[in-house]
Amino acid sequence: MNPYHLPVDDTSPYYAALAQCVDHWGLVPEKTELIRDGVNHVFATERQDGEPVIIRISDGAVRGRDEVLGELIWLEHLIRHGCTVTTPIPSRGGELLETVGVDEGAMHVCCFQRFGGRQLNPATDVEWNDELFLKLGREIGRIHRASDDLHLPGDHDRLRWYEINLGQFPDPLPEIFNPQVVEAMRAFTDDWQGRPTTSGHYGLVHRDLHAGNFLVEEGRVEVIDFDLGCYGWRTMDLGVLLFVHYFYPSLQVSDTSPELAGHVLAKLVEGYREEYPIDHEQLETVGDMIMLNTVSNYFLMLPNPEHWQIAMGNPRLPVSKSLEWIEQLWLSGEKLRVDLKQL
Repeated sequence: MNPYHLPVDDTSPYYAALAQCVDHWGLVPEKTELIRDGVNHVFATERQDGEPVIIRISDGAVRGRDEVLGELIWLEHLIRHGCTVTTPIPSRGGELLETVGVDEGAMHVCCFQRFGGRQLNPATDVEWNDELFLKLGREIGRIHRASDDLHLPGDHDRLRWYEINLGQFPDPLPEIFNPQVVEAMRAFTDDWQGRPTTSGHYGLVHRDLHAGNFLVEEGRVEVIDFDLGCYGWRTMDLGVLLFVHYFYPSLQVSDTSPELAGHVLAKLVEGYREEYPIDHEQLETVGDMIMLNTVSNYFLMLPNPEHWQIAMGNPRLPVSKSLEWIEQLWLSGEKLRVDLKQL
């Protein structure tokens, strides 16, 4: 069975939340399938008028209602400013977000237009090329430029990068985590938390921009899944893609190297600069942003590597081996390097 197309499990709290929202958007239950099971549950379905849509259900224990509303307000702002991003659909009651109660607690449900594009496989798709990196760089720059003009209301604001669930250190620390690794990671993140947040260098960022979170159709690139969007350094949106596809052992492309990562970064930056400025001082932080991604990956995946092994499509090199790589990286004191000479 394909783990990305699981039938809806009518025993899960996510199904219970979905069932309560069928009427809110006029959904067709028999056309519904689970397409992503991670921090959120994401379903592909149709409305009764035949329109294909996406339903995303977030656990209220992980995401507060106001935080999710801030994301949806942000998306509407980006669309008004010409960004190609996932489009929220109001419910029949005119609400962008419906919060429903299940036995396990509150669930936040959103509906989005389903873009006709597809995800690319960096290892096999010929479209994973310089032209794509230029287009993606332009879209990231456009998102950052538009975000500078947005001031979210205080009661619907997004969090800072170290405040989101993905950026938290477990307390108390479970025994499965190596305390030496955690100590080194904590010192590194504490240093970055204390750094000045320079205007233009810091602002709203997607925070999770890899191949699974953008779609391509006829040369257009649409950025999706802003759930982890937060306030952070703008180079975070360049570092995530490099980390996932050019450094992370379970997902990296073949024959990767710091020079290849530098080439991809150079193309992303070339496109980015058509929409928004980025200086060399910022680009020198890309390696550190990649290191921050090793931290979030470690805390997210170490408690349940078997789940993430399936969620990632069973990569040949197990996720458990990538987690060992992260531990050794921090124990050795080595820093990941991106070749910046091509910029």
